Amino acid sequence: MQIRDTAIFSESPLRGNIFENLIIAELLKQNEHRYLHQDYWFWRDSNGHEVDLLTQKGNLYDIFEIKSTQTIMTEHFAGLRYFDEISENSAGEKTLIYGGSTNQSRTLYTVKGWKNI
Repeated sequence: MQIRDTAIFSESPLRGNIFENLIIAELLKQNEHRYLHQDYWFWRDSNGHEVDLLTQKGNLYDIFEIKSTQTIMTEHFAGLRYFDEISENSAGEKTLIYGGSTNQSRTLYTVKGWKNI
């Protein structure tokens, strides 16, 4: 990919994909090392709505959106919001993991900085 320093990474069109892969790999690693035995899925419907990662806890699905940006914007919650609406209250914790460092607790969502997962 010819990414040899942070300046090139910051401008790369693959930045979001690489960041998402990093986060999912870290969550899978934690799952294995802590013997959590959770299964993870990606979800997308035929209209392109998607959730980057979900896992089942009892009758609920914890859902995650992953964004490499350091700025949180309303549209980053669109996939979480859509899944919550169509899942008939089967969405549990709704989390946005982003490239920033500050954790936030919002009314409907949890926001986690990538270093805090």
